[in-house]
Amino acid sequence: MSDNVEEEITRWSKEVKRGAVSLAVMALLSGGRAYGYELVKQLDEKASFLSLEQGTVYPILRRLEKRRLLAAEWDYTDPAKPKKYYTLTREGEKAVRMMSKIWRELSDGMDRIVKEVSGE
Repeated sequence: MSDNVEEEITRWSKEVKRGAVSLAVMALLSGGRAYGYELVKQLDEKASFLSLEQGTVYPILRRLEKRRLLAAEWDYTDPAKPKKYYTLTREGEKAVRMMSKIWRELSDGMDRIVKEVSGE
């Protein structure tokens, strides 16, 4: 494979994953509050294909919180290990519903195109 092809695949893959991670994080939080490391573990279990590391998830959580799609609060039940819990805000709930709808439409449409081209 040429360098141009590899570069394009790498760029495209990163862009697709970037959007998928935001949706995955918000979808997991639609099931209830969770702290950062808990989300990382859930993503690793349910979305290992995204190959995420903690260093990827925490900036996304901060960005979504800054955009007011997530709310966060500290839990000091164990003072030695306080945990920052995240929940979806009302705006976040609206966003995850719309993002899910768009994701399904996009993936269904792309499946049709790819199957048609590949002769499936």
